[in-house]
Amino acid sequence: MEQNTPTNKHSIISLTLGILTVFFFCGSWMPIPFTSFICYPASFITGLLAVIYGTISLSVINRNNESGKPIAWAGIISGGMIFLCILCIVVLFASLFFFAPNTVQPFIDNYQL
Repeated sequence: MEQNTPTNKHSIISLTLGILTVFFFCGSWMPIPFTSFICYPASFITGLLAVIYGTISLSVINRNNESGKPIAWAGIISGGMIFLCILCIVVLFASLFFFAPNTVQPFIDNYQL
């Protein structure tokens, strides 16, 4: 006879935050002005929270014998991949401004709205 084990609430939160991370990241590519200024930080924060809630839920699931491991892993993977992508973009632009400032300045000077 099977016992119904409860689904961990943190894993559901992790999956929801992972889906929101994907939504915000894809929403930043919309052709609406200044969308990326809102969506990139929002996807960075929700991705980080998805990873945090996912790891918390995995430890609680193992300790309390609850269900929801696949849900937690889906939240960790979806939130973590986009979190790492945005982190790489930030490091790329920071290193570009730090190591090659002379190549960036002509683009900034010639930029027109």
